[in-house]
This record gives sequence, structure tokens and C-alpha cells, in this order.
Amino acid sequence: MLRFALFVVALLGGCASQPPPAAPAKRVQAIEANNRGSALFQRGDYGAAATEFRRAVEIERSIENEEGVAANLINLSIAYQRAGDRVAARAAVAEVLDNPLMRFPAGRVAEAALRSAILLTEEREVDAAAKALERSRALCGARCPLSGKIDNVEAQLALLRGRQEEARVAAQRALAANRSRSDREEVANSLRLLGGAALAAGRPAEVEPLAKEALEIDKQLAVPAKIFRDLVLLGRAAKARGNAEDAAQLLGRALAVARAAGDQAAVAEVQSLLAAR
Repeated sequence: MLRFALFVVALLGGCASQPPPAAPAKRVQAIEANNRGSALFQRGDYGAAATEFRRAVEIERSIENEEGVAANLINLSIAYQRAGDRVAARAAVAEVLDNPLMRFPAGRVAEAALRSAILLTEEREVDAAAKALERSRALCGARCPLSGKIDNVEAQLALLRGRQEEARVAAQRALAANRSRSDREEVANSLRLLGGAALAAGRPAEVEPLAKEALEIDKQLAVPAKIFRDLVLLGRAAKARGNAEDAAQLLGRALAVARAAGDQAAVAEVQSLLAAR
């Protein structure tokens, strides 16, 4: 599933010819909490990261810094999602999307709407996800920096609707945008979606190079859930080609990854695929 990079809220600097003004104490506190949260997230301690992001949100809220509130709520949503708490992840972005008291920058609302679309897609709430995605695209405007991510979600929704060609076109657009931005995580997502579209269209021979490139990237990024998805896609493609031995080996690797990550839903999914051989 698609995910965002975290936002690190930075201090504003002044001109090179003069020292920057001292940041207000509350801003420094919020930035420090954000930085602690980012460091904990990178270590995989998502619960502790969420605590720091929530602390940063409350500090930024106390000084009515809409930009900082929105950025940290989005970070909070990502941390909750990685921790497996989808309800809390959706509630965090809802604070940006449905807050009547604060006027958040349009770009942040676009990011929150995209995150909402991602979470709704995970729950297979296709129509609601499509509406959130449309809101994100409309707010982002021309030369949207989120275009690669938006097109990846569009491709995923097309796959869920059984529209393989629409999925392929959207994923191809996304791949070009993500490569141009050197966004490796989203490049891997695009490659996996292209592979999924090829498999769904009955072209399993096209899957292997796409999924293998995605797997190499995801191993470099060390994200177990993505590695699992790449291996399952490769296993399903091998099975569709009639190569039972390769399919069993690839799905066995996926099972080992899922067990090591403690993801019981993933374990059950791959066990069902293995049993259906």
C-alpha cells in the first residue's frame, strides 16, 4: 500500500549576510517534538513516534500555526497506519479535512485528502476513496507535486474495480512522475501496480521484471510490508505461468517475511495461496 514520507518541520533561516532571528520558544519545542517523532519512526517505533507527533500538534495548535498543525497531523496519520491503527490514522487526517476552526494551506489539505484516499482504499471503500482522491487532485492544482502519488492511488482503485487498462495507464503516468522526482518508494509502488495490472489482464510474463525491480527498491528501503507484496506478486505470476516450484519458493519467502514482521493477516493470506496450489 501506498505511503507518504514524513514531514520534518524546519526552522526558517534569514539572509546569509546576517544571523537568522531567534525562533520563538514554542516553535522550537514543536520542531524538536517533530524531529524526535521522525527519528523514532525511522527506527520502527511507531507508537512512540505517534506520541511525539501528537505533542507537536498540540504545541502548534496552541500558537495557531496551521502549517505545523497540518504537517504533524499527517505525520501522525502515517505513524498510526504503520502501527496498524487505521481508525486513528483516519481520525488524524480528518482533523485537517473537517476542521471548522483552522484554515489550513491548500497544499496540506490536498496531502490529507490523498492520505484519506489511501486509507479508504486499504479498506476497499472505493467510492469514498475516489471522492477523496478527486478532492486532493483539485486542491493540488497545476504541476502538482503529489501527481505521482495520486496516479498510483488512481491505478489501485482501477484494479479494485477490475479496470486493468485504466490501471495500467494511471500506473505508467505515476511511474514517469515518480522517477522524475526520484521518489523511490513511489517508484516501487508504480512498478508493483503495473505488475498487478499485467497479471489481472492475463499477461503474467510481464510481471517478473516489474516486481523484481520493485523488490530491489523495497529491500533497500527495508519495508517488510512492501517486500511481502512484491514476493506475493512474483509468486502469483509464477503460478499463472505454470511454474509451481518457483511459485512455492516465492510464496514461502513471503510467508517468512510476514511471520518475522508479526503480520497475522499477511500470514493468513499467503497460507491460503499456498494451500490453493
